[in-house]
Amino acid sequence: MADRTVHPVEYLDILSRRRQWFLAPFALCVVAGVALAFLLPVTYRSSARIGIDTPTVDPTLVSANSGLNREERLRALSQQLRSPSVLERVAREERLVTDRPLEQVVQGLVNRIKVEVPTPIARTAGVPELDSFDIVYLDHTPERTQRVAERLAQVFVEEHSRSREVQAEGTTEFLSTQQRAAQEHIADLEKRLRTAKELHMGKLPEQTLANLQTVSGMRTQLEATSNSLRSEIDRMALIERQLQTMKDGAYSAPLAGGGAPTTPQQRVVALQRELDLARSKYTDKHPEVQILEDELKSARADAAAVRSQPESARQETLTADPNYQQVVAERNQTQLRIKALQRTEAQLQSDIARYQQRVEAAPMVEQEMASLTREYEFAKETLKQLSEKHQTAVVEEQIARTRGGEKFSVLNHAYLPDSPESPNRPRFLLMALALGLALGAASAFGREFLDRSIRDARKLQDEFEVPVLAEIPRIHDAA
Repeated sequence: MADRTVHPVEYLDILSRRRQWFLAPFALCVVAGVALAFLLPVTYRSSARIGIDTPTVDPTLVSANSGLNREERLRALSQQLRSPSVLERVAREERLVTDRPLEQVVQGLVNRIKVEVPTPIARTAGVPELDSFDIVYLDHTPERTQRVAERLAQVFVEEHSRSREVQAEGTTEFLSTQQRAAQEHIADLEKRLRTAKELHMGKLPEQTLANLQTVSGMRTQLEATSNSLRSEIDRMALIERQLQTMKDGAYSAPLAGGGAPTTPQQRVVALQRELDLARSKYTDKHPEVQILEDELKSARADAAAVRSQPESARQETLTADPNYQQVVAERNQTQLRIKALQRTEAQLQSDIARYQQRVEAAPMVEQEMASLTREYEFAKETLKQLSEKHQTAVVEEQIARTRGGEKFSVLNHAYLPDSPESPNRPRFLLMALALGLALGAASAFGREFLDRSIRDARKLQDEFEVPVLAEIPRIHDAA
């Protein structure tokens, strides 16, 4: 069976035959469109234009909106317009709060407010700066729409100036509080650093070089002291041997200044010297030589007698000897010097050990002080940044007080709308007509294509593929 086709000339015939299927959807759409156009709530639109005045001071001093592009700036203005302080004031001054809570009234205002940027007169290269914007308000009556839009513009301008001043004061006070807290924190850190340095005095990292130099100097001094101590000990041993020889009677110190001998041993030494001198001049037979030999023999006998005396007697004799007394005094002085050198050596060894301990403890002290020092440096940097921000906030507060910064003003007051913004009745009617025509045509042609009836010879021949021999024409009723 071949597909059914419709000749273009037959479309009007189809619409005429299926006019009920066409008229029903068409009428329904028209009635619905008219009902919606006249029954939907009417909304009017009014707007006021706000101009952004250039600051009267150096723009670099006003940093409230620095770094914001056009879209971000517009978003910030929209948030300020929808702030509770602005909307609540508008609702109270316009007596919008009746039987509904204030929160619901404010939420209704939020849904009916828009911020738009006017179309520039001439386009320039780049993105233009935001120098004005429109506050748009939608409502159901023209008078209230104009009144609320005008009130929104006035309240927004006033609240913006007041909020800038309040924000600047709050920022200054907040930064002042933060700055005082940072100063107190730094003072506490300085106290802790001072206490830590006092506790580790001598072990600080910056004192390591001085400690090493001190240790080196002490070691040099210790070496010199040790050498002096060894010399004094050797001298002491020599003096002790000299004293022991004097005690044994075998020592005879030379006579000082050619004086007379005071001990038998000194007399033996003096006579031996005189005898040697006489023998150098005379022969052994000479009377003077013989006399000296006899005296020398007698002196040696006396010396031997002295050595054979008891220890106490010999000690008394030695005590009376000035040479012995001089040697004893020298021994005592040497002993004192040895003790002093020993004390110095012990003190140097103790000091070297103490300074060496300081050098070894320096890395641990440095690690302990590092975190505290880093915290102190970070606190100082934070205080520096807070001080700079506080100075900037003070300048901005002064600018806000004198109104020297960015200011808003009403350029165009709100107008009284003469026609509703929505619904657009002509548009609704045109849309209803277009929809009705489309639905009606679709309904009529759809019904026609679903109908399987054969109404002429051409369709019969196409349907059954047989020739048509005769056709009875349509008989119209007489008028």
